[in-house]
Amino acid sequence: MTKIVFIRHGEPDYTHVYARKFIGHGLDLGPLTPNGVEQARSAATDHRLSGAQLIVSSPYTRAMETAAIISRIVNLDIKVEVDLHEWLPDLTFRDSTEKESHRAHIQLRSSRGICPPDFTPPFEDLETIFNRVKNCLVKYLRYEKIIVVCHAKVMRQFAEDPVIPYCGIREVEFHRDFLWPGFRDF
Repeated sequence: MTKIVFIRHGEPDYTHVYARKFIGHGLDLGPLTPNGVEQARSAATDHRLSGAQLIVSSPYTRAMETAAIISRIVNLDIKVEVDLHEWLPDLTFRDSTEKESHRAHIQLRSSRGICPPDFTPPFEDLETIFNRVKNCLVKYLRYEKIIVVCHAKVMRQFAEDPVIPYCGIREVEFHRDFLWPGFRDF
């Protein structure tokens, strides 16, 4: 069993990506706001991080920047894992607009985390997020405690909490037989 200290990324700034008219995954290039930087610095001093042996991060800029700030303060290495990415509102990867992503999120909630077969473009089910992340984290079971910097929707699949603020921290006892708890998107 491994203790995972999940940390949501700090507050992102999409000013530059919106100015460049980025859509889809282009939005994931947004860095932290100055407030987001301070949130990460504050999270790095939280007592729950004591004893961690490694930081594992989502590949999105806001998560990697949060992980880098924490890493510098707690003096831990960072491992970037592609499968810790945020929920995918468009599995066709055709660079959906913010409006289309919002439409998918509304459907995600109304269908309790499952993409209806006729919904287009299809989005990632919540159970799929859980399995993707679980399969990614299983390889870290050799550690007693790790920090995982990722996204609220990812964290909710492991720690029930309707509100996870920027740089919010949730601890989970993780093991190979961890089962998806069911619909958790608030």
